[in-house]
Amino acid sequence: MRQVFEQKKSNRHYATLKKNGLTFEVLINPLEAIEYKKGSISDISAALEYEAIFSNARTGERAADLMDNFGTEDVYEIAKEILLKGNMQFTTEYKKSLIEQKKKEVIDFICRNGVDARTKMPIPAQRIELALEQASINFDPFKSAKEQTDLVIDAIRAMIPISFEEKNMKITVSSKYAGKISSVLAKYGKIKSTNWNNDGSCTYEVTIPGGIMDEFIKKTNDFSHGEANIEF
Repeated sequence: MRQVFEQKKSNRHYATLKKNGLTFEVLINPLEAIEYKKGSISDISAALEYEAIFSNARTGERAADLMDNFGTEDVYEIAKEILLKGNMQFTTEYKKSLIEQKKKEVIDFICRNGVDARTKMPIPAQRIELALEQASINFDPFKSAKEQTDLVIDAIRAMIPISFEEKNMKITVSSKYAGKISSVLAKYGKIKSTNWNNDGSCTYEVTIPGGIMDEFIKKTNDFSHGEANIEF
C-alpha cells in the first residue's frame, strides 16, 4: 500500500540520529517504538508511522547518501539503527502522559512493596503523591518503576521513611475453601508450604509484600466469608 505523507500534520513523533555530521530521522508510532527499543517487540515496521528516512521528518525532507552513511538503502535496517542508537522525540502532550503513567507505576510499586519504617504500616498512595509533589521529582518515562524507586525513596525520605519488607503469614481455612483459596493467596504472594490437617482444613504459609497486607487480609476473609484463621 502506497503511503501518503501528510505534510501539514503537526503532532508527529520521530526518532533522530546524528551521523557523520548529518541528521537522519524516521516517523514513529510512539508506543511500538518504545517497545521496540526496549526489546519487547522485534517487528520494526510496527514502530514506523511512515516507511522512509528523512533529514527532517517534520517537513518531509528525504535524506540522501544512505548507502554512504549506513552501507545499505534498506529502510528497515536504517530505521533499526536510528531507533536503537538515536533519540526519540515526542509531542509535549504524549511525553506528559508517559511521565504521568510512570509516576503512577512508581507510586503503585511503593504502595505494594513498601511500609512506613516507623509504624510498619502500609502507606496510602495519596500520601506518597503529596510527598512527590513537594520533592519535585522528574520521572524518566523510559525507565522502569523499579529502576526509579531508589531515587524516589531518597527524595522523600525526610517526609516518609520507607522500608521494603515481606510479611510471613499462616492462613488456615476449612475444607470448604481449602482447595480454592490457593489461587487467591498466590495472586498476592508466594505460597511457601501447604499442609493438610486431620480435620480436612488446610494451613498455608505465605510470604507477601508488606504494603499489601491489609488488602491481602481483606481478600482472604472475603473469600472465606470470615472463616480464615490468619496468623502473623
